[in-house]
Amino acid sequence: MKAVVSTQSTGKCIAKHKLDFASFFFPPGAPVGLAPLLVPVETISFFSRAISLGVRLGANLTAGHMIMHIISDFGAQMLASGTIGGGIGGAFCCAALVPITILEMAVAVVQAYVFCMLTTMYMKDAHELH
Repeated sequence: MKAVVSTQSTGKCIAKHKLDFASFFFPPGAPVGLAPLLVPVETISFFSRAISLGVRLGANLTAGHMIMHIISDFGAQMLASGTIGGGIGGAFCCAALVPITILEMAVAVVQAYVFCMLTTMYMKDAHELH
């Protein structure tokens, strides 16, 4: 999704601003002598936005799923042991999945909010050229 938004906002920015789009990679008011340093840094920053959003979203959601998977497997193994302690521990692990599921839903909401806010800010930057 972010790749589509990035491609479309960059395309609209180029269509609207033509060659002025290149000023996006050299901030206004910066000394010309710093151009060899600033232009590559700004270019990398511009293109890493889409990657950073995707990695952030994917890592946070994957971490929550992995925690749930690990705890549920641990609880299942404890229940399968057939001992009283294993039964108690397994029940505790299963009960612990409820708050973790709620926490994961909260993380998903926060990540959706961050994704939308950063996408909006990036689109505003492309629309107004700083």
